[in-house]
Amino acid sequence: MSGLFVFLVLAVVVIIRGQDVQSPSVDEGKDVYYPALNWSDIFDWKLLKEFASDNRNVVFSPISLRIVLALLYQGSSGATEREFQNVMQFVDKVSVRDQYRDVLTALQVSEKNEYVLNMGSRIFLRSEIEPKQKFASVAKDFFKTDIEPIDFSEANSSEAINSWVDKLTNGRITQLVKPEELRDTIMLIANAVYFKGSWRHQFPKNQSFHGNFYLVNNDDILTVTVPYMTNEEQFYYVESQNFDAKILRLPYKGGRYSMIIILPNSKGGLPALLKRINLYNVKSLLYLMDKRTVKVTLPKFKFDFQKRLAPILQKFGMHQMFQNTASFPGIARGNSTLLRKLVVSDVIQKAGIELDETGTVAYAATAVNIGNKIGEADAFFDATHPFLFFVEEEATGSILFAGKLENPLEEDPAPLPAFKPDV
Repeated sequence: MSGLFVFLVLAVVVIIRGQDVQSPSVDEGKDVYYPALNWSDIFDWKLLKEFASDNRNVVFSPISLRIVLALLYQGSSGATEREFQNVMQFVDKVSVRDQYRDVLTALQVSEKNEYVLNMGSRIFLRSEIEPKQKFASVAKDFFKTDIEPIDFSEANSSEAINSWVDKLTNGRITQLVKPEELRDTIMLIANAVYFKGSWRHQFPKNQSFHGNFYLVNNDDILTVTVPYMTNEEQFYYVESQNFDAKILRLPYKGGRYSMIIILPNSKGGLPALLKRINLYNVKSLLYLMDKRTVKVTLPKFKFDFQKRLAPILQKFGMHQMFQNTASFPGIARGNSTLLRKLVVSDVIQKAGIELDETGTVAYAATAVNIGNKIGEADAFFDATHPFLFFVEEEATGSILFAGKLENPLEEDPAPLPAFKPDV
């Protein structure tokens, strides 16, 4: 049985250096959607706009980065702590760790036959440095993060880190760090996410076709031929005159995750849309969605994405943790000379997405009947030009992945530029 499955993977790593069981399938019932009270986060949309401004194809995990930064915040003080609060809208350390404990507990409940979610964090700490007991306890109990001693001077230290990421992402990210990047490293915080889901309303493979996708190059509209898939079903959908766009929700099997696609009405409308959207007006539109019979046409695509996040975080106002005035006294104890020089030297993110209509053996028995249409389609969603997308966990409103597609034929990420932190 043909279906559709999506692979999304991300790894985030924060490098700190010295300066100088599957559960049985259940009936998911009716497909009912209502946005969570605490849906998404202002930081998610700031990142999306920043990434989209100078990258054609984008995919990243807001929740993954926020978890790592929230963990760092627990060990900060002084001006460094205040910058976390200002940029991330953190109120205090107790409320932040309670919030992320609840989110991670909700995300980890439920590996089903219909989907897979792997998420994990780990702190690799230089062997002669001991974590403070309170920080280790908070990391374990609230962020589900273990601390592992490691000798960064050993050649195989990068292999140990990459092996952990490789296993968590099912082999999709095999090299997060290189040996030369660990020189002078005191601590490394890594988070990785892997998601695999199958559409609740699957796209029949025998209806796939090739057609034109419209690219925007300055003021010119160009076309490329790409593979498309199509389906006609009842979906949550809304049209917005203010945004001059259409919004479509595509639910995954299992009843917990969905992909939302925001498609401008005009072929060159994405830049204007990005200027207007924010957390609040997107959320208000989600409340207006209702079920309609929609004929959906989507391109199949896959691409990788990687980004150095330190320059972006500095642009947002997080300067202290990258400077020799950084203050993280709550993290570790031991060599006082090393700890006084604790400073974040890099934040790296690697991600990828693969979307098509080909099912796997594990999902062959869970196909949804696509034959019982309700009347004729009263809306058409033809994604034949650039659009935005995000994948959310619906119970908590957490955005696992967000991104932008401008060219379905581009697969390889741009190389990571060099970065030197401020001093």
